Amino acid sequence: MFKRILVAWDGSEHAKRALAEAADLARSQDASLTLLTVATLHPVAPGLVPPITETDLLNGAKEIVASGTARAPEGIRVSARTAIGHPGTEILRCAAAADHDLIVLGSRGRGAVSSAVLGSVTHFVLNHGTVPMLIVHDNGDWSESADRASHARGDEVARR
Repeated sequence: MFKRILVAWDGSEHAKRALAEAADLARSQDASLTLLTVATLHPVAPGLVPPITETDLLNGAKEIVASGTARAPEGIRVSARTAIGHPGTEILRCAAAADHDLIVLGSRGRGAVSSAVLGSVTHFVLNHGTVPMLIVHDNGDWSESADRASHARGDEVARR
């Protein structure tokens, strides 16, 4: 039974599906949700774009996480957190610090090769996490209908 569910929230369609699944779980198990938005500082070439401050990043992250808490259904306890850093690392840090017992993430479903080349927060968290994780897959463009439909509904729970 889950009591403290951490949802990685970036405002994307993938995150919206993850939040919906997490909210259903929270409602059925009387659990609380924590939405986490992680701002990432990208290096920029001097003089090409104005520098972005940590304050700007945190303010942007606060706006994004507020949009997520506004989407949470009534009757579910929801808190919000923001961080700056590598998203996978910060998700795991937040999960450990607040003793979350489930991490919920949306997945774009890029596959192993694309993830290896492009990097994947979901892949990182799965490989470094120590608590159960629910990966809510993209519901588009799947070719193996029965198996893929199950994944698109978020039926897969990866346990570590």
